[in-house]
Formats: sequence, structure tokens, C-alpha cells
Amino acid sequence: MLLIVNIAMLIFMLAPLLVVVWMSTTPTQLFILPFTDFSLRWYSAAFAHPGFLEAFWLSVRLAFVSSLISVVLSLLASYALLRGRRVRGLELADGLFMSPLIVPAVVFGIAMLQFINLIGLYNTFASLVLAHVIIVTPFSIRTLQSSLRALPVELEWAAENLGASRLTVLLRIVLPVCARGIMAAFLLAFLISFSEVTVTIFITGPGYQTLPVRIYNYLTDQVDPTVAAISTMLIVLSIVLALLLDRLGGLVNLKK
Repeated sequence: MLLIVNIAMLIFMLAPLLVVVWMSTTPTQLFILPFTDFSLRWYSAAFAHPGFLEAFWLSVRLAFVSSLISVVLSLLASYALLRGRRVRGLELADGLFMSPLIVPAVVFGIAMLQFINLIGLYNTFASLVLAHVIIVTPFSIRTLQSSLRALPVELEWAAENLGASRLTVLLRIVLPVCARGIMAAFLLAFLISFSEVTVTIFITGPGYQTLPVRIYNYLTDQVDPTVAAISTMLIVLSIVLALLLDRLGGLVNLKK
């Protein structure tokens, strides 16, 4: 009985994705089912649309920069929380790092809009990076903390007893041993940043529209299978990155 329920839930979750993939090959402009002829014309239309290509590369740049900054900051924060001196307020700091997961995305988006307007960064790449770093940092910290907990602290003590400084221990022992966890944190942050739309739509301007925002704006003007073709390619990209993340142990670390 449990197996039947699990299969039904799997079908329920995957059915919309399969429909999107199916509709991306329709030869007509309307979403009409069923159809017997298949065509790749909408994939050609997606690549021929300059707005989608520009938005894709902007999303890639934004996700890469945001993930890189987030992983560096998260590694330092995680190391300080787990290996630093046990002082009052560490639990509060850990909770503050996780707070973006609690605040509703709409509320956070409005707050970020007010803040970037106040400091004069509206419609800039820096404002997008700032918002995305805040969004993805909790996931990076969660993954890196799991990797650091798996590292025996005795290795660090042995290196320090032999004269290594704390910086040397971090660079020569922690980084190599936790390399898989660091890469997993980067990939997870990249996936989340690349697909983020709720907060981004508040702070993005006409000159910096990420791919999810561009798709949303495209759908407000017209509806055709071009979006289905783009969505299919994003589904494939997400599956590939998720499989790579799972191989690195990132999904397992996220559960801990």
C-alpha cells in the first residue's frame, strides 16, 4: 500500500514537468492536447530570442558570483561557529544566519527594495548579488557545517601542536578535506540563485532581468510554447546539477 502511495505521489509531482517537456515539441502555437506531430521550432525560437540569451548569461553570472561569495563567507562563519571559542551569543548568531529561511520572500523582497533604494543601488548588478548572497547563505552554511562536523578536530589539534597557525590549518587541512562539501555548497547555492524569482522581481530593473524574471515578463505579454522549450532546457540543467550535487554528498548534508 505504501509503495502505491509513493508511486502516486511521484506521478503527481512529475506530471507537470512531463507535460511541459511534451508541450515544448508541439508544432503549433497553441497548447493543444493531444498532438501527433513533433517539432523543435520552439527551441529555435528560444535561441533566436536575444532577450532570453542575455537573461540566461546574466543569471549564470549572478549565480556564480553570488555562490562564490556565499561559500567563502559561509565557510568562515561555519568554522567560527564550530571551531571558535564558545562565547555567549553563538546560538543567536547561528539563528541569524538561518533567518532568511524564516522571513517570507515577499517581505524580504520589499525590504531589500527599500534598502537598495536607500543606498542608491537600484537597477545594478551589485544589488542582485547582495540579495542573492543573503538568500543562498543559509543553505551554504548548513552544508558546510555538516562537512566540518565530519572532520575530526584531532587533526587540527595535531597540526597546531606541530606549530601550524590557525590560518595554515584552515588552508592545508580544512579546505582539502572539506573540498567535496565546499563544491556541494557552491552547486546548491548556484541552483537556488539561478532559479530565484520572488525576491529578484522586486529589486531588478529594466537593465538587469534574470532568466526567471524574463520568462515571467514574457508570459504577461504572450503565451506560446517558447517558454515550454526554455523550461525543458532548465529542467535538464537542474537535473544534471542535482545529480552532481548528490554525488558530492550535498543533498545528504542538507538533511543533517
